[in-house]
Amino acid sequence: HFFYFFLPQFESQLCYKIVSDMKDHDVLFRSIRGIAYISVGPLILLTASLWFTNDESAYILAHLAQIYFSVLMFFLCGSIWSFRNYDNNHYKSRIIIISLIPLAVAVIGAFFSIFINPAWGILLILVSTFSARHLKIINSMISLFDDSYNNLFDKISIILCICLVLILTYWVNPYTYPLEIYN
Repeated sequence: HFFYFFLPQFESQLCYKIVSDMKDHDVLFRSIRGIAYISVGPLILLTASLWFTNDESAYILAHLAQIYFSVLMFFLCGSIWSFRNYDNNHYKSRIIIISLIPLAVAVIGAFFSIFINPAWGILLILVSTFSARHLKIINSMISLFDDSYNNLFDKISIILCICLVLILTYWVNPYTYPLEIYN
């Protein structure tokens, strides 16, 4: 019984010690990293489930994966847009341009998927996601962040590209040929 009396005080001291040892930058980066991985998790699940379900369900899951990816792009657009008045007005025009890229990719990919077929929409999104890291305007802004943020951006980009490649592979699969609906 003596031990249980001091346990709450010990826990609060331990929590204080853990929090006081962390730097604000570490806490911010860990929360951003956690949000990024949690956000990508459902896309990974949808993409993997394409290959473990029957053809009728996979067709719906492929569309849901593209819709979820587009929602991620809309949130990315809004998050980048919110930085436009943050610190320096010198970067305001660049941030506005960068924030509109995910919006344009999601909308144009949706139009391609609706009016042509989903394979063209996913292909456009894949090429845009892969090449976005190599745009000069984006590289100039990303270089302002620490290496840990750059590495996180690279990892999330690779995960997204792998998911998009798997979705594209589903659409162009010659054995099940799900695109025959659009012919």
